Amino acid sequence: MYRNILTNLVKCKSVTPYSDGAIEYCNQLLNNWGFNSNIYQYGDVFNLYARYGNINKNICIAGHIDVVPPIGNWHYNPWELTENNSKLYGRGTNDMKGPLSAALAAVYYYINNNPKSSISVMLTSDEEVMTENGMKSLVKTLINQREKIDYCIVCESCSKGNTGEYIKIGCKGSLNIDLISHGEQCHVASCNNHINRFIKVLNDLVNNDLDNNKEQIDPTKLLHDNNEQFNPIASNILQEKSIINITSIDIGNNVRNIVPASAHAKLNIRFANIWNHDDLEQYIVSKLYNNIEYKFERFGYPFIGASIKYINKVKSIIEKVLNKQIEIGTDGGNSDALSIHEITEVVEIGSPLAQAHIVDEYITLEDMEKLFNIYKAILENL
Repeated sequence: MYRNILTNLVKCKSVTPYSDGAIEYCNQLLNNWGFNSNIYQYGDVFNLYARYGNINKNICIAGHIDVVPPIGNWHYNPWELTENNSKLYGRGTNDMKGPLSAALAAVYYYINNNPKSSISVMLTSDEEVMTENGMKSLVKTLINQREKIDYCIVCESCSKGNTGEYIKIGCKGSLNIDLISHGEQCHVASCNNHINRFIKVLNDLVNNDLDNNKEQIDPTKLLHDNNEQFNPIASNILQEKSIINITSIDIGNNVRNIVPASAHAKLNIRFANIWNHDDLEQYIVSKLYNNIEYKFERFGYPFIGASIKYINKVKSIIEKVLNKQIEIGTDGGNSDALSIHEITEVVEIGSPLAQAHIVDEYITLEDMEKLFNIYKAILENL
């Protein structure tokens, strides 16, 4: 079944933030299965919330149908599912139409085999850019409607290694930084070169240990349930290192003997819970020369989206399916879990992050079957 669902989803040219029929297809599919399924449109973004049954707890499968553009020289049609050597090629097969298809197939199996809990599905066409009109607005709507969701699994391409062998339980914070160094345009042979100083600033920012001498805070403050007994494993995860990376340097000069009047750089910091946006911005400004203009864009904040009890339960279920120990952590980028954890406990389980957004994106048939078995086991045993 998951092969058929994935075939139909890949056909949709759902480049973010547009659905191109993908949300509509899922809506019709779930309605046919007996779900009360509805589309919520905010601006150009299509979102979906569907629920089956009203018994016991509500377990939610969440994700996104939007994809990044298929840039680069593809060997396969990005909008047609193509199998070659046990790999399924197409834009979104890994991130995350493939994992979502496996999860929906698991949902179908579950509701047709004496379900013990209510099941819901929450989707958006906006995850790749994460504006106000996607999961953030959908969650606000569900909170206003007093919808109760007990547990959520995001079928995201988040695994550090093999499929299903990593549970992402939260995320570091994110801060985007734009810097512009201003100076005088001058001859290279006789110049007070502001770009040389700018490069030194960038080098110092990237190579300094951001977390050195930073006061550690109580990591239990980030837990979904602050009153529970804290697990030392999660404590170590919450203390993962902050990382700063340069994403762009642009001087725009094709002449060898002129130093231009300005140089631009973009950076991103993925920061641990010992920081907040205010403190990080002050730290960055303290490292800049007066001639450097700065602008900050706050994105996500550090969070843990689930209780230790929920994390350990899911971990135990997956380890029984795979017959091996798996990791938990907060590595990787922000996802819709940032919004979802405002309404319920949430973890992410899916395919390898390394296969996301690549030319000739693919997921293996083996991984699709593995994900189907993992999601099915979670629904049956949670």
